[in-house]
Amino acid sequence: MSEIELPEDASMKTYQRYVHDLESMHGWLDVDLVHNCFLMGEEVGELFKAVRRYEKLFDQSEPAPATLAERKTDVAHELVDVLNYLLAIANRLDIDLEAAFRAKNAKNQSRSWD
Repeated sequence: MSEIELPEDASMKTYQRYVHDLESMHGWLDVDLVHNCFLMGEEVGELFKAVRRYEKLFDQSEPAPATLAERKTDVAHELVDVLNYLLAIANRLDIDLEAAFRAKNAKNQSRSWD
């Protein structure tokens, strides 16, 4: 199994292609849209737990990593897991996420929230 490369300063399209290739490599392309959403939801929960541990909120049965750097790395890893699923979902629907991001944020600039 050869390693997939992601170039520095890659576009969002390149990230989407990278996730597609990663899923292909692992045999995950047949995971449907709904299951990808469920799996991303689980990863969001893990992200929230990592943030909670980063902030040292609530006691847990398992101790949080000792250093701030280790806790921050845990949050970073969970963010990547969520991003991978987000890109996989966009790929399932053939959505150019970069174009969607630009369009939605252009629209958001003219909105106001009370």
